[in-house]
Amino acid sequence: MPPTVFSEALTRARDAAGLTQTQLATLSGLSLSSVNRWVNGGSLPKRESAELLDRVLRAEGTLLARFDEARDGFTLPPWSRDLVTIEAEARTVDVVAPVLVPGYLQAPGYARMLFRAARPWDTASEVEQLVRLRCQRLEALPELRVTAVFPASALTASVVPQDVRAEQAAALREWVSTGRVAVHLVPSETVLLVPTAPVMVFRITNGEVVVSCDYASGTVMAEASSHPRLLAAVSTALASALPTSQSLDLLEGLAS
Repeated sequence: MPPTVFSEALTRARDAAGLTQTQLATLSGLSLSSVNRWVNGGSLPKRESAELLDRVLRAEGTLLARFDEARDGFTLPPWSRDLVTIEAEARTVDVVAPVLVPGYLQAPGYARMLFRAARPWDTASEVEQLVRLRCQRLEALPELRVTAVFPASALTASVVPQDVRAEQAAALREWVSTGRVAVHLVPSETVLLVPTAPVMVFRITNGEVVVSCDYASGTVMAEASSHPRLLAAVSTALASALPTSQSLDLLEGLAS
């Protein structure tokens, strides 16, 4: 029987966990014959069994993603083809922005400053439309919780006017007060070496993880094989940043 994307992923996850088929069957409470059939590509499990295997093997949703591919015949689940759909399906997102305040959390003055610099050919009304879309994005996603890591220099740089800095710092403190947002500032004396481009880690309601990277040419969805490297970069950035309480103290000084 030819392997499927699910059977290959199941084998990799089982090997990574150091389990035999018998041990996996025992831990999951599933029959050995079923596990053997799924490993060999003879059939696909029911979704609840795939979810159980994903949890037991600590696959963080990657096994479920391969299940959806094998079941539906898509290279990627349908919703992962479009960032707007991913946002709507996600419950949390970890954002690491190596230079700027993440778009979800930008205040109007900060967003306006960036759009004017990046799109000098746009009219004032076009810029204002972009500002509204960006600054209202998180309000349009009421279920999404955000953990943001970015450098303090995104606010303290000399190119950021004092009024823009104060408005942005106040907006960040207000978002944190809602309980939906956690902000971790990287101190100015610390260099954030990775990631080199903004990274967003979405955790979807079905347990799957989707990672996107923002480049000058657009947003790119990372293949599952790249997830460990990108997740490690996010963890490294978070370890370099201040706790939320200290970040809020810093923001308080900037907001005045």
